[in-house]
Amino acid sequence: EIILPPLPETKRGFSVQICGSKNNEIAYCNGRFVFIRSLVDTKVTIFSKHLHKVNAATISPNGNWVASGDETGQVYVWDITRPDITKNELMACRKVNCICWSFDSRRVCAAGDGNPNRAKVFPYDSGNSCGKVDGHTAQIISCDWNGKRPFRLATSGEDLCVSVYENVPVKQNLDFEGEDHIKYCNSVKYSPDSTMLATAGADSKIFIYDGKKPEAPVKKMGGKKKGHKGSAIYSLVWSPDSKMLATGSADKTVKVWDVESKSVVKTFVAGEKSHEFFQVGLVWLEKFLLSVSLNGSLTLWDFESEKPTKRICGHRAKISAIALSEGSTLLSADCASKLTKWDLKTGDSEWFEGEGHKERFITGMKTLKSGLIATVGTDDSLRLTDPKGSAFGSDPIPVGGFPNGLAAANSKDLMAVFIDQGKISMVEDKKAAFTLSVDYKPICGSFTMDDKMLLVGDETGTTHCYSVDGSKLTESDFKLGGTHGRAIKTIACSPDGKLIATAGSSKKIHITSTAKGGETLNSFGWEYHNACINSMAFSPDSSKLVTVSMDETIIIWKDLEKFEPKSRECIPCHVSGVTGALWLDNDSIITFGGDNCIKMW
Repeated sequence: EIILPPLPETKRGFSVQICGSKNNEIAYCNGRFVFIRSLVDTKVTIFSKHLHKVNAATISPNGNWVASGDETGQVYVWDITRPDITKNELMACRKVNCICWSFDSRRVCAAGDGNPNRAKVFPYDSGNSCGKVDGHTAQIISCDWNGKRPFRLATSGEDLCVSVYENVPVKQNLDFEGEDHIKYCNSVKYSPDSTMLATAGADSKIFIYDGKKPEAPVKKMGGKKKGHKGSAIYSLVWSPDSKMLATGSADKTVKVWDVESKSVVKTFVAGEKSHEFFQVGLVWLEKFLLSVSLNGSLTLWDFESEKPTKRICGHRAKISAIALSEGSTLLSADCASKLTKWDLKTGDSEWFEGEGHKERFITGMKTLKSGLIATVGTDDSLRLTDPKGSAFGSDPIPVGGFPNGLAAANSKDLMAVFIDQGKISMVEDKKAAFTLSVDYKPICGSFTMDDKMLLVGDETGTTHCYSVDGSKLTESDFKLGGTHGRAIKTIACSPDGKLIATAGSSKKIHITSTAKGGETLNSFGWEYHNACINSMAFSPDSSKLVTVSMDETIIIWKDLEKFEPKSRECIPCHVSGVTGALWLDNDSIITFGGDNCIKMW
């Protein structure tokens, strides 16, 4: 199994909590899932026990545990190598925004919002309280623990204050009066050697305090004339040797500061677009400086050239479609109109540039005979994109309504778009060539392998058959057997042209013969999924069929001759349901689902 995980979830105007470990792994959140992703290989770990959106996840200094907290204040402490093993779970506050570990990996601070408690400090293996964090009058947005005894914990909040707590149980240092940030202090960080405490805020200012005596005079950096020159700073991180720190800002740069001279020594420019490349998260490991952009991309920086060594792209939003191109190239699309190209051999990824479907939901994607990629979206258009290039198709082809899905012919660049308003739009030669109005809502469809017939499934469970003449459709006398009774979500035709499979909300799979006039071959239909079947596909040699469902499983049907249902293999696949699947070859399957991951089996 190989996993291509999603990107961190981001929100404009807010920093994103991302952390690194001594094993060159990073931890971040997307939806209700936590992802531990290696920077040196393809290893990915997923934690899925949260029921609500996760805001923070942090790896313990010893690298053994992860603490994560969500929108409802629920905190889990779990084994990084066995995410099914939970060490501790508790309610910390009303909402968790940030989490940090003590240097000995024995205590956790989970902070955010609540009344009366906006934070809780507790042992990693119990729910007991280790003092009170009560120095804020608004929600806490950042926290950090120092790296040696005596214990010191720093927090910042939306009340523009920075507070320091000492010892265990923690108690606020009332002698400390932090420099006033005139806007939110987005990040507080102790240096690895614990000699300094740095704070950075949306006012573009950076303050450096003595780590042992925070009430002592401070160093000031940044502001309107230096560094980020007035742009909000969202993230701050120290170098491993504590001599430098890096800041990420709304000016789309990461700047590295020499703390002693209070000057900028490196500037990394992430991008030129208006807001997509705001730098909202940072991780500095022994071998890597990594930044997170507002669009979710992860960038690894080279210190000598001040250029990216690698940019990791992918999806923040729900993946809606995938398609294979030539060689080992996979394309995936999402509901925010991002089209991503993946190299399946290396795992490298890149985005297609351009506005695409104007940040609208991409509802369907197919590979055409010419090699072009066709996509349809809720901007009511179809676009053709060259997968060998780097630009999203720029010329929209109007399809006449909201597209529910897309089918592509096998022998030429002919496409059928299924319109929610009761139409089937045929597209050829980069234009809408024919439109058929129907008295039902078409949802999905497929061309037969010889392209002589188009099969269309509707919301009532009926499969409609049309003869194809050029780009025109006429009703066919061919009828498919099998009764669904509920919406048909997917139709597949075997590559050898002998079989047609239909499935959907009824949870039944009907397989019919093209040679026997649409006769059902698997008696009353297979009903082994426990929820709606979203997609299915025949293997290239037509010997197997894979079906995927909202019940979080895929089933591989291995007997397509005698149609014995016992000859099947059920595999738990994606938490929150499996959305789609296709065959890479006769033995390998690619799936995607509700956890926003792409998996290869």
